[in-house]
Formats: sequence, structure tokens, C-alpha cells
Amino acid sequence: MILFYHLARLYFNIPKILRKRKEVLMLKSIFIIVASVFLTFFCSIMVSAGDEADAFRTAVRNIFDTYSAANIAGDTDSYISLWDEDGIKMGPNKPAVQGRPTIEKLKRKGAQKWNYESQDIKIEETRVAGNWGFARGTYTGNLTSKSGSKTINVDGKYLTIFKRQVDGSWKIFRDCYNSNVPPK
Repeated sequence: MILFYHLARLYFNIPKILRKRKEVLMLKSIFIIVASVFLTFFCSIMVSAGDEADAFRTAVRNIFDTYSAANIAGDTDSYISLWDEDGIKMGPNKPAVQGRPTIEKLKRKGAQKWNYESQDIKIEETRVAGNWGFARGTYTGNLTSKSGSKTINVDGKYLTIFKRQVDGSWKIFRDCYNSNVPPK
């Protein structure tokens, strides 16, 4: 960018008397080459960033599809496979759950009491920066107690941070969610 600026300045500030045909042609050529390289580089960065953002959003959609399917199927193993080893789950009205083993333990305990009848996770926003990304959105669902005596309708919002793994895949690193339904 600095080189581009200096070449343009040099080209436009040469007094017309000193401009000889060869010098002008040489400066124009250099100016055009540098401008072309700069624009090509800039455009490739823009395309690359767009491709990365699209790939991340697709990865998040796949994670949330698996997340919902695992909850509905009661498949704790698939659910826990979506989490980074150092993941933290932050739900409402309770302390944060730290680490995949602890998240798994609590998930298995919950799966003994509740069945997910449905779950829908909508993505409203995703952003990615290097090995980190986040998704923000809403969720709805229905849970029924294993005894069948109680049904809960869930409706809330979330902010989830993802961490790119060594193999290039994404895992849930932090998950914070809360309900839109007022307490009874």
C-alpha cells in the first residue's frame, strides 16, 4: 500500500517538462503493475474471508442439527462429541458447568428424567476470526418428563463460542443460554 502511494505520488508530481516518453511509459507500467497486484491481493482476501465465513456458518448449522437430533434421540454420546474438552455450559439460575466430563455427567443425569420431543435452533448471526467463532440466535423445544406427568415448552436465546480444533473441525467451547419464558 505504501509503495502504491509513493509510486502514484511520484507519477503525478513529475513536472511535465521532465517527463520523457520512456520515463512516462515506465512509470505508467510500474503504476499499473503495482495497482493490479494490490487489487488482486485485496480481492483474494475478501473472497477468502467470505468463503471462511460461509464454511463456518455451515459448520455451525451442522453442529446445531446434530445437537438437536442427539437431544431428541437421547444420544448423549453424539451430544457430548460436539463439545471441546474445556467447554463450559452456562445455563440460567445455576452455576456454570465446566469441562466436557462434567457436562456429560449432567447431560446423562438429565436424560434419565426428560425426553426431548422437539428442538429447533435458529441461527441469527455468525462471525469467525481465525480459530474462534460465535453464533447467536434463538431456540424452541418441548420436553416431557420420563414419567409423562410434566411437559415443558422452552423458548430462549443463546450465544455460543466455537473453537477450531487441530483437525480443522469446530467444537462448542462456551455456551450461554437463557429462557424467554417467565418463571411460574
